[in-house]
Order: sequence, then C-alpha cells, then structure tokens
Amino acid sequence: MISSVNTFNRKLQVLSTKLQRQDLRYFQNMHSELERQGKDTVKLDSARYIEQVQSISSEFDRRYIDFSSLEPVATYTRFPFGTDIYVDDIASKVGSFFHLDTTAVENEILTLQNDIQMKSRATTEMKGELWELLLEEKYPNIMSALFGSTYLCESAFSHMKIIKSKYRSTRTDDHLVACLRLATSCYCPDYEKLAASSQCQRSH
Repeated sequence: MISSVNTFNRKLQVLSTKLQRQDLRYFQNMHSELERQGKDTVKLDSARYIEQVQSISSEFDRRYIDFSSLEPVATYTRFPFGTDIYVDDIASKVGSFFHLDTTAVENEILTLQNDIQMKSRATTEMKGELWELLLEEKYPNIMSALFGSTYLCESAFSHMKIIKSKYRSTRTDDHLVACLRLATSCYCPDYEKLAASSQCQRSH
C-alpha cells in the first residue's frame, strides 16, 4: 500500500511539472479540445489545473503523513538482513508505532541480525515467508508488530464507515479512535475490578 500511495503521489508531482511546462502528453482530452478550438498549448491557462493537482497532492501528504516514517519499517520487514538497516532508527519507529518497548525491540533486531541459522536460510526472494520461520517466544515484540494480511485495516475501514454515519458526523478524532479500538480489538474489561475500585458514595 505504501508503494502504491507513493507512486500515485509521485505521478501527481510529474503531472504538475508537465502542466507548468505546457506539456499536455498526459492530458489528451485537453490537448484535443485545444486543437479543436484552434488554440496553441502555450495559451492554456494552466495555473488553475496546477492548483487542483497540487491540492490533491497536499491532501495525500496530509492523509498519509505517517507513511514516510513507516516506510523504513516496511522495508525492514521485507528483508531484515539488509546492509543499510539502522537498528536504532528501526527500533524507535517500531516502538513508537506499535507501542512497544524500544529497548526490547532493539535487542530482538540485533539478535535476529546475528542469527546464523536464519541468515543462512534467508534470501531476498523469500519476502514474507521468512517471518514464518521465527519463534514467537524468541521474538515476541517483532512478531507482534507484523501483520500477515490487511484484515485489521479492512476491518477498521468497515467499522469506521458504520461509526461515521451522516447522523454521527460531528465526532472528534479522539472519539473515533476510541470507537475503532473497541470495535477492532478483543479487549474485555475486568468489570469486577473496576466496580471494586470505584467509590459509589462518598463518606460524610
């Protein structure tokens, strides 16, 4: 998904540059309409079109602001034995995104990088298959940060569509996050402990 979003955003930047140069190779309908009207491309008022394209690009940057930080983590999960892996950076990002102990994550990354057995079996073509060989008991933090599918993401979008109906469109981002967390997790509160810790009536 990160690759698709980055590719599309890069294409938007290319389109904006082409419009600035009055190059309409990517805008065949616009070019045909100008030819039909007998106008030269240099007479095109491209400023408003550039503004629209840049507006879409800015909206992408706003909506996917975390992708630039998450990309090194995604790259690491594709092949954790690369030569350009910065352990401190990866560990801090994994710890921040997935609310894990950074020190523990760093230790697991170092352990994995120096695991001779895993390194001998790992190839760049294995992709996600490598993680199936790891023991969850040995790498609990790294394993908890990996997802085998997009199920949670798809589930979150489905729940968000229900939560953010037209009758409930004024809710805050914090409220939405809380509702999504309840809808997509299997967390069950300890009601007895909560009830025991609450003071129903103040003593006089």
